[in-house]
Amino acid sequence: MVNEKDNEKVLKHITRDEVAELTKQLVDIPSPTGSEREIGEFILHWYSSHGIKPVRQEIDPNRINAVGVLEGSGKGVSLMINGHMDTSFTGTEEDRMFCRTLDPESELRGAIRDGKVFGLGASNMKSGLAAFMVAGKAVQQIGIRLKGDLILAAVAGEISRTPIGPYQSGAYRGEGTGTRYLLTHGVQSDYAIVADRSGHSIVWAQNGVAQFRIDTFGDPHAAWGMTREQEPPERSSAILKMIQVVQAINGWAERFERNHVYMSANGPVIPKVNIGSIQGGAPYRPNYYPGVCSLYVDVRTPPELRPVQVQRELKEVLSKTGIEFELEMYASLMGYEAKGIEPVVNVIDQTYQGLLGQKPPPPTTFRASIWTDTNIYNEMGIPACKFGLGGKKYGVRSEQIEIEEIFRGAQVYALAAIEICNWAKASD
Repeated sequence: MVNEKDNEKVLKHITRDEVAELTKQLVDIPSPTGSEREIGEFILHWYSSHGIKPVRQEIDPNRINAVGVLEGSGKGVSLMINGHMDTSFTGTEEDRMFCRTLDPESELRGAIRDGKVFGLGASNMKSGLAAFMVAGKAVQQIGIRLKGDLILAAVAGEISRTPIGPYQSGAYRGEGTGTRYLLTHGVQSDYAIVADRSGHSIVWAQNGVAQFRIDTFGDPHAAWGMTREQEPPERSSAILKMIQVVQAINGWAERFERNHVYMSANGPVIPKVNIGSIQGGAPYRPNYYPGVCSLYVDVRTPPELRPVQVQRELKEVLSKTGIEFELEMYASLMGYEAKGIEPVVNVIDQTYQGLLGQKPPPPTTFRASIWTDTNIYNEMGIPACKFGLGGKKYGVRSEQIEIEEIFRGAQVYALAAIEICNWAKASD
């Protein structure tokens, strides 16, 4: 067990002002998916400046993982705390693909006011990075030697972005890119806590992902000169054929979401089908029937449901429409419920109760039914749970989070780390 005096010491080294200022500094460094190098270099320098061993993992010229290590004696359990550096939006004109209007760039920069931190990435999830960085620094400053390593992993590429068609650069390689690189290039641990957003609830079952491109086909020729009776548009237009496909998928989605709810130990995990994009025809030549129309569908799959099973279901639904189509699955990531994570969950639960006098809030289906890097750890046999902060949107792209929430998160990470990293290592 950890000496109670060590707990008191570590808490004295965590302040609201520091977590707020560090969050602001991180927000002020743009880090869209595929361009995480600058913020990673900042984090590595921060580690080094505070006595934490920096480890740089080069992923490609524009992106790195920034890892900090507090080395233990080698006699205990190691713990990794993970958080992603990339942001939900790029902060550039590209965001107009998602947004009707864009908030001014001034709203995306870091700001501290009214007990909150604002800016792009403030809640998702630079505040989480700041919380575990300050927690690691506090552990380092009190000078105790942990039995096991404490590893602080700031990773690239977690945001849901998938290469498809012309979108092939690192800017479209998210959803586990950095963490998978991390774990397959020498950085491993016995347990992991993923600091992604959870509203201080503890989550250890998460959805997987399957993404599909569906093409329908038409006869590209001029649409004038014939009546609808002579030439029904539905025969020639790939877009009109796709409308029938959309209707079929929407009907299937309702059944899929109802039939595949997964009851985990921390509550229901809800599957989801979303039609995210449609492309067809030439905007500069709308007088022609479009010969190709493409639909892009995202399916969030519960643990134990393999993406290939979803592919079979979807193919069967599309076959019943009688419309010629092509189906391509271009992303496939399993969901997992962690096994063997109970000791870590208990430590987080007890630490939270000791600090705040109440149990952590129970996971909501919203927090449990998404994909995060937690799945990569569990896929690779490292028991992992998610325990992160909350926050919410402030503008179209800007976010906000209470400083108190970051502060409490840092306290939990620090106390949980010195407890877990002082567990004796099981004999081989």
